Amino acid sequence: MHVFKMAPAENPSPRWREAFPGAALRHPPFVEREAHPIDVCWISAGIDRWTELVSEQAERSRVVVHSRQPGDDEAITAFEAGAHGYCHSLANTAILRAVASTVAAGGLWVSPGVMGRMIRTLRRSISSEPEAPPPGFETLTVREREVALAVSTGAGNKEIALQLGMTERTLKMHLGSIFRKLEVRDRVHLVLLLAQPGQRAGGGS
Repeated sequence: MHVFKMAPAENPSPRWREAFPGAALRHPPFVEREAHPIDVCWISAGIDRWTELVSEQAERSRVVVHSRQPGDDEAITAFEAGAHGYCHSLANTAILRAVASTVAAGGLWVSPGVMGRMIRTLRRSISSEPEAPPPGFETLTVREREVALAVSTGAGNKEIALQLGMTERTLKMHLGSIFRKLEVRDRVHLVLLLAQPGQRAGGGS
């Protein structure tokens, strides 16, 4: 079940109805809990004190913040509040479904610019470089290791592809293989794994 929480004066885009025919629309005051389990809760950045609503909802379900005037700073605020995705309120049907699929599967939906900022911030918060590679790193090919280390700098796909002399399509294939082998869901989890040898994303050993 998809639930859209919006400000009183806001109405959903027709594309939302097309993407999620059975979605429920909610305006304030919001009930604490829905009668049915929520797959993804879409919260508008136009709601007063929306960050508090995101923090509360993220404890119960996956959350995507949508905005009619999206920006990197607002996106960072959304993720800091606990959101799992951030997108334009007027995104087309295909993108809305892609966002929902990624977030529902446990991943993050982040723009390349915001992802880069998040990774660079994360890297700065780490006191030192790992002395040894993390578990599973030895299963990567030489090329995959190059890609993984390049991703950990916060660079985007286009920049990494140019740096390593490959197409973006080939880069994405390598990333998919890296994520599967290291059992990580996205770039942020990959950076965490590379920065903390011996610890797998999700708490495993």
